[in-house]
Amino acid sequence: IMEQILRVKAEEDKIPLLLVGNKSDLEERRQVPVDEARGKAEAWGVQYVETSAKTRANVDKVFFDLMREVRGKKMSENKDKNGKGKNKKNKKSFRERCCLL
Repeated sequence: IMEQILRVKAEEDKIPLLLVGNKSDLEERRQVPVDEARGKAEAWGVQYVETSAKTRANVDKVFFDLMREVRGKKMSENKDKNGKGKNKKNKKSFRERCCLL
């Protein structure tokens, strides 16, 4: 999996990634130590979040964090496309295409 993640990150930096540890409610059956998971996330340059579908812990957080990252990358793309010397017309057009998540 690591090789695939690194390949995707290297090829296309526009793809948002999060490392998610699931079943955080089953601490006694943990197979990956938290420090190891955080270390991998740091090495890959991604955020690490632990979740539990059973208790719904951080499930919404993961979704919203990912959406914020997608939105930020999209806005950055639009800013790059429009350039720094935007006129009023381009600024209005950019606002009309934005969506809030």
